[in-house]
Amino acid sequence: MRLTRRLLNAATHPVSHSTQAPPLVYNLGLSYAAKYSPPFVPASSDPESLGFAGKPTKLGKWVDAMRSLQAGRGVLRAREGGWDEGLQEEVRKWGAGEDFFGVVDSGQWVNIAVSDGVGGWAPRYDPSLYAQALMYHYASAVASSPSIAPWDALQKAYEKINADEAVKAGSATAVGVSLGATGKSRAVNLGDSGFTILRNGQTVFESKSQTHYFNCPYQLSKVPKEMQNGAITDLPAHGQRYEFDLQPGDVVILYTDGLSDNLPAAHVPALDAAVLRVLDVEANAHLEHGERAAEHARLLADVLVASGRAAMARTGDEQGGHGQDWRTPFDIESEQHGRRYKGGKVDDITVLTAVVSERLV
Repeated sequence: MRLTRRLLNAATHPVSHSTQAPPLVYNLGLSYAAKYSPPFVPASSDPESLGFAGKPTKLGKWVDAMRSLQAGRGVLRAREGGWDEGLQEEVRKWGAGEDFFGVVDSGQWVNIAVSDGVGGWAPRYDPSLYAQALMYHYASAVASSPSIAPWDALQKAYEKINADEAVKAGSATAVGVSLGATGKSRAVNLGDSGFTILRNGQTVFESKSQTHYFNCPYQLSKVPKEMQNGAITDLPAHGQRYEFDLQPGDVVILYTDGLSDNLPAAHVPALDAAVLRVLDVEANAHLEHGERAAEHARLLADVLVASGRAAMARTGDEQGGHGQDWRTPFDIESEQHGRRYKGGKVDDITVLTAVVSERLV
């Protein structure tokens, strides 16, 4: 599916006719929060399963490595120096719930992905295991072959997870994006996770959700023989494929449906603009080019998770001015399908951002 390249090109200003594209840098931001974590459960509660975390296996060690990446959980505090160690301990304690993610930077290619484990397998099977294993095998595929197309990496991951005895059953959505050093990039999306591209403060692309029916996304699955009758078994080939060109200043946002079910799409560029206004204040004037891009990515991921979680707490009865009477996408879609789930949908949420900048050295 190549319409995104045309769509993105239509949104750009005239570019140089130079045959040598400038090498690009991708500054990443990561924020995630489990459904069953404060403020939706008491801070004194024990966290839900962390899946393979802490297990003495290659998969378990990889999950621990991903969980050790600096990340937020939508807790916005005004402080210098970014996230402190206390917050990082909170992030590690509560985890991503049934979501997971993968990051592989090989220099010429930066591969990022997110996955949302389907909760319907609980309590018999832990839904987080499939999502974590899918991301592990996806990351392994792109680490072995950095220039591999995301859809081919997803196919390899699917085949590996079917042979992985550590995962007995489960399902998950997946979105993977391969960011090239020249800006030429590719993506695959299967299900109702997704990705958005911002350029010059506007949304120039948003992936489309794939669902079989309301609240039932396309999903990769591993189904025990005794449960295969009537099971949903989508394939990697059913995912949507994209190719597009990126340029300095673009912002790529990957997310699970904890964001897209709760935060209207129009809020995303508005929140990005708010982050840029924060970076423009005099107190941040000391930030160099690369530092500013890194802070942009970090803050945007966290602001989106914070806003998504705030939207989860909406009742659907909000009234009055000041822009507070909007409805969540899940609320609107449920009504379109003859149901009415008012307000927000409490869920796991994961956001990965990539802010594109030009390499200056």
